[in-house]
Amino acid sequence: MKRPKRKNGFTLIELLVVIAIIAILASLVVGLSGTAGRKATESRVKAELAAIETAIEAYKQKFGHYPPDNPDTPILNGLYYELTGALYSPTRRTFMDPISGNVMDPKLIKEHFGVEGFVNASKTEGELKKFYEPRPENVRHISEEHDEDDEGHGHKNHHSDEVHVLCVPSPWPLSRDDHPVRHHGKVAKGVNPWRYVSGGPVNNVQQYDLW
Repeated sequence: MKRPKRKNGFTLIELLVVIAIIAILASLVVGLSGTAGRKATESRVKAELAAIETAIEAYKQKFGHYPPDNPDTPILNGLYYELTGALYSPTRRTFMDPISGNVMDPKLIKEHFGVEGFVNASKTEGELKKFYEPRPENVRHISEEHDEDDEGHGHKNHHSDEVHVLCVPSPWPLSRDDHPVRHHGKVAKGVNPWRYVSGGPVNNVQQYDLW
């Protein structure tokens, strides 16, 4: 008696088994890629934190004290300007961002950073004391025109009321509703500044808190 020949192809059960195996492998790949992404972000954050800490210590060696903080909030602070330097006009009593060219008066600085100026300021760019060179994507603008598409120094056009802040290399998730930065009541989406306290730090007494 001849046995019936098996037709070429897969049975339904075999196909289901193959699909199940593919699904399992896909989930493993997604899980591994997510873990790798988180670890890469953590590495960038730790490296940036170490670089800023080194810059802050160099600043202290030069000026004899740590950069001033914002007495009102640790979220918005002048670390960007203190570590990279700002131009100062004694006659006008104004500060200027050497990169954007924006002029900032004491009132604008006080509104954002709780101080009326910057210690690390010079009359000319040649005299600037640069302790830190941040990556453009880690510097964000705060202004009336700010939105979630702000790309730091990538802007060709700068707003007259903008200031810069040093940010963690991991933007605040746009989907969340607890964004830490507000400007005149408007949420600055995606901005995730380094928090900084030098006046009365809690975790590092006689030094500063940076997180």
